[in-house]
Amino acid sequence: MTSDAAPADPLAQLSRPQAALLRIACWVAWADGDFAEEERQLLERVLAHLLPPEAEAGMAISSLAAQALEPVALERLVADLDGSDGRQEAVRLAVLMMGANQRPEDASAINPAEKGAYRQLLDALALPDEEVQQAEWAARQDLARPRSLGELLSDTLARFGAWPSLDDAPLPAGYWL
Repeated sequence: MTSDAAPADPLAQLSRPQAALLRIACWVAWADGDFAEEERQLLERVLAHLLPPEAEAGMAISSLAAQALEPVALERLVADLDGSDGRQEAVRLAVLMMGANQRPEDASAINPAEKGAYRQLLDALALPDEEVQQAEWAARQDLARPRSLGELLSDTLARFGAWPSLDDAPLPAGYWL
């Protein structure tokens, strides 16, 4: 076998729930037709934590962008999530993504197109209002902490087994704390 073969899609290494969460985050981010630099950087940081070191986050972003050009069946993405917990994480992740940037022409913190996409997502998730409110509250608490949005999204996706175990990592045991 030669090394001239095209590299495999790095997103193929993600679990279905992880991939669905990323696609949902991208869908919300691109709802306004603008893939802002802050959103791209945030996704690159998240992917750098999700993918093995030899995978390129930039290549994964390109793959996500190509997928974003295809019509997305939101219901299919929702079906790929892991139950109620996965659906709540999708709400939380969408709220975090909507807080990634604000365009100068936007009158509110969340632009209308992303807000509309978020409402469609809530309809597709069909979560009870109490669970939506809990997930939104958790996202607002995370946004209020002095951490980067990339760290917040990485923390969210880490709940789905994205972080390497301490046994596999060459880092000191306290590094992840």
